[in-house]
Amino acid sequence: MNKKACSIIITIFIALLIFALPLFAQDNVAVPDITGLSLPEASAALNKVGLAVGTETIERWTAESGLEQNTITAQSIAPGTSTAPGTDVEITILRTPNALLIYDDNDLTLVNQTGNALNLRNIRFVALDGSEASFAANRWGDSLRPDQCAQVWSVGRNGSKGLDECSVIQNWLVTNDNGEHFWTGAGGTTQFAVMQNDIQRAVCTVGNPGRCEMFLGVGNLLASETADYVYFAYLVDRLAIINTSTDKWMPIGNLVVRNNAVQPFGAVVNVGDAGLFGNPETVGRIGRLAPGQCLLFTNSSDEAQTPPQPCDVIAKLDVGPSVIFWSADFPIESITEEGERSCPAAVPDRLTLCIMPR
Repeated sequence: MNKKACSIIITIFIALLIFALPLFAQDNVAVPDITGLSLPEASAALNKVGLAVGTETIERWTAESGLEQNTITAQSIAPGTSTAPGTDVEITILRTPNALLIYDDNDLTLVNQTGNALNLRNIRFVALDGSEASFAANRWGDSLRPDQCAQVWSVGRNGSKGLDECSVIQNWLVTNDNGEHFWTGAGGTTQFAVMQNDIQRAVCTVGNPGRCEMFLGVGNLLASETADYVYFAYLVDRLAIINTSTDKWMPIGNLVVRNNAVQPFGAVVNVGDAGLFGNPETVGRIGRLAPGQCLLFTNSSDEAQTPPQPCDVIAKLDVGPSVIFWSADFPIESITEEGERSCPAAVPDRLTLCIMPR
């Protein structure tokens, strides 16, 4: 191939590339400004344009913070920036500390100041330098009662050590495993992290004595950020579970309804289980709806693909007649109350609303 032909081909290739770039750029979305929003509000705003909430970093709230506590103070991608759908936007949230670590060379104590039972199964401590020591909080048990403490010792001990901050030392243990001595400075460790649900809640400095404040979520979510109801809207051919709040999560991951439309009556339908929808790729969280989001169930017809009330659909399931549980009265197992309550069956040509305690 001569030079002239090569030059023509390169020119054509560059022209095609220049023409194609705007087409690719059209797929990008503008990052919204989420500063000043609560976490549920921020999630809804990001999800609406196809973006996801990334790593959550906690910053201590003070009266001088300039924003209300429990709101977003910083985002990793500046507002207005064009980015690809599905991108994670990391956020910094202003929180008031509700847990405390007290430690020295020998022992470490976790103080639960949340006012609620603290789930220990999703908390772990990890050395950030020096050694690779780590400690899983469930070594103390499944949960820690309010105003009580859990204690771990790196040296032999016949009993716990009382502290003014603790009404009771609920659980304590001794570990001779250097791989769990994350707070003592062994191996040159100078800092350790407190992780909850793989979210870094605090970075603490090794010291003797040492104190480290942090914010820990209770049951993964703040009560002040959680709706205490679940909302069903349905017609004969479709049903939506909708978060109608403006600033709260609607957790439905453990929500169970029973199908009384077909035999055997009472079959369980885990309506907030991502697996029910085939674990779809979505920037939203199926088990934790943000404001304005919904899950949509349909009878598979074309007419039923629009929600019965306006909402942002983050997952949809087209089902057959045997799974249209709303064609009969359907009981709901409440998470917050004992026993079951029942929503009425769908009525032809009429929208039915059923609002139940979550």
